[in-house]
Amino acid sequence: MPTVMLDTNVIVGLLDPDDALHSQARDAVRRWEDRTASFAISVITWGELRMGAVRKGVAAERMLEAFRAAVVDRIVGVDEATAESAALLRAADLTIRVPDALIIATARGAKADALLTTDLKFPAIAPELVELLRPG
Repeated sequence: MPTVMLDTNVIVGLLDPDDALHSQARDAVRRWEDRTASFAISVITWGELRMGAVRKGVAAERMLEAFRAAVVDRIVGVDEATAESAALLRAADLTIRVPDALIIATARGAKADALLTTDLKFPAIAPELVELLRPG
């Protein structure tokens, strides 16, 4: 069973029907569901999503919790090896934000088959892993 890591921006797109990438995110997740993929997120992604939901209020928090229960099979933590991998990514290119380096390193450490993202920098950093979603 393939494992797919979802980046924060993909989940935001999935949860907001008015988001420019909503249909692309939905279609990508459905394609992977058809392949019986399991979906994972980094604890960094979970923190970013939770912060956004808390700022928006109780309804957003409930929607996020429902999404987590329905779609996310695993939240992957950051251990020392993941932190080291992220540090090497960031040291090689200081334009990579630390949370982004941690998300990529988490996907690699979790042996994900793909990392779905809308971040244009990710394919150059992890071409073997990244599935870039763009507005249709």
